[in-house]
Amino acid sequence: MPPLAGLAPALIQRARADQVAMAFASWTRTTASMLLGGVLLAIAMWGQVAAAWWLAWFALIAVNQAWRWRLACAWRRARPGPAALERWGRYWALGSALGGTLWGLAAVVVFPASEPHQALLIVCLFGVVLGGLNLTAVWRPSFYGFVLPALVPLIVRVAWEGDRVHLDTAAVLAVVLLFVLAFGHRVNDLLTQALAIRHENVDLIAELKAQTRAAVEARSAAEAANRAKSQLLAAASHDLRQPLHAVGLFVSALSARTAEPDARMILARTQQALDALDAQFGQLIDLSRLEAGALVPSRTRVPLAGLFTQLVAEFAPQSEAKGLRLRAVRTRLAVDSDPALLARVLRNLVANAVRYTGRGGVVIGARRRGARVVVDVVDTGVGIADAHRERIFEEFYQVRGAAAPRGRGMGLGLAIVRRFADLLGHAVEVRSHPGRGSRFRVVLPRVDDLRAPLPPARLPAPCGANGHALAGTTIAVVDDDPAAIEGMRSLFLAWGAEVASGRDAAEALAALGHLARYPDLIVADLRLDEGASGLDAVARLRDELGVAVPAIVVSGDLSADAARSVRSAGLALLPKPVVPAALAAAASVLLAQAPARADGARIA
Repeated sequence: MPPLAGLAPALIQRARADQVAMAFASWTRTTASMLLGGVLLAIAMWGQVAAAWWLAWFALIAVNQAWRWRLACAWRRARPGPAALERWGRYWALGSALGGTLWGLAAVVVFPASEPHQALLIVCLFGVVLGGLNLTAVWRPSFYGFVLPALVPLIVRVAWEGDRVHLDTAAVLAVVLLFVLAFGHRVNDLLTQALAIRHENVDLIAELKAQTRAAVEARSAAEAANRAKSQLLAAASHDLRQPLHAVGLFVSALSARTAEPDARMILARTQQALDALDAQFGQLIDLSRLEAGALVPSRTRVPLAGLFTQLVAEFAPQSEAKGLRLRAVRTRLAVDSDPALLARVLRNLVANAVRYTGRGGVVIGARRRGARVVVDVVDTGVGIADAHRERIFEEFYQVRGAAAPRGRGMGLGLAIVRRFADLLGHAVEVRSHPGRGSRFRVVLPRVDDLRAPLPPARLPAPCGANGHALAGTTIAVVDDDPAAIEGMRSLFLAWGAEVASGRDAAEALAALGHLARYPDLIVADLRLDEGASGLDAVARLRDELGVAVPAIVVSGDLSADAARSVRSAGLALLPKPVVPAALAAAASVLLAQAPARADGARIA
């Protein structure tokens, strides 16, 4: 296949333009080659013609090269584009043709009588042509313009002698000339191909750079969109959880005040619907934050005892409603993980276990395995067939069957478990037998567990007139959402507690002044109006009261940063919507651990 086959005409035209430029740039080497060849020919043929003839011949060579030098200077000044290619190429080819003609004229004029000198003349002319082949073959018209006028007169002059030897010599020289022409033509084609491919590569590189720039710009736009998405999700996580939080509190308060069975059943169904809505909303938020890369783990020492207690308190109402037994095995073990993300992993596992268990129970436990700790969530539910064992961790995948509940969830819980576990570097294992239950296991690094307290065998015993542990206490509530404040007030009043509330610390202090009592517990929202923080509100209340009042922070922001800031302040964190049972359990534990004060302590 010819070297130029398959190349676009536009690329060949650009390559030809480069060849013309290369020819003009070779003026210095072309002139040196012409002068050196002329000196060698004069030395070889000295005495064959008069010296005046050689001087005249050299003068013509010099004039031609001087003209070509002026032409090269004009080329550099003009910097012509591809459109002027043919015109400037013809100028250079004309100079080559004049030079070749001068060499051909020398071959005819100085052709010697002696055969040794004839052979020497042939060698000199062919040597000049072949020696300058790399210069003349750059531009094809220049190549033909030099070679043919230089060698054809020599071949004709040799044949002119007429004898058999000279005719044979002329024939051989003609064949050599054909080879020289073919070789020069091939060299020019290869050079054209190389230059065209170089231009093609340059175009491809430019296109690649443009695509890379476009990709970088698209990536920057995507990253900006992801950042905006993360900020939107953070705001949505807080703002959309607020009404769910308030509704859940009102439902629980109403349930505590209602004794009529049908009404309690309706309220229980309402609470179940709210729990399902909260779970699905939380899963969508988690998945979106994972996709946006907005989750950055903050690893620390996590005692498992408190986490297990919180999980049992949170899912106790659902378990009791289904007649299931939910318990956690007491443990002193602690692990290295992110507390918020690990809680989310275990919460999803326990939620799945309760959902897919119709009778029996769910057990949460932990045990050592060398330098690791395995946390097990074991249920006596429907189990999982081998065919679904790996697919259950795929997003939106749900096992459908007679034993599986229909119309519940979106198939995201276990997918988020796997994604969170991978983010934390924790392994997740599953063993299951259809009809007998499942064991989900999370393998975590173990840390020193000597300081981890053993959790109480049961929550603090209820007390007070209405049988609730918070009866007779005073609760300070700080929240910027009036609905959330009223929900908290209704719930705590239903539990027999007094409530002093406010949108910030100042209003809460004023409300406490009206009650003329120190609070036994502070419940504050993490994010308040105008960028204020519930952590600052707790700190101010404690400072104004002069007492380190136990405090719980509630938040719809479930990011690692939020959890880290609350943990750094040494406070308990409950996610919104707050599960009333989890709120009661956490409050009871904090009140049980708080230093005793004189009953009925009043603000002076």
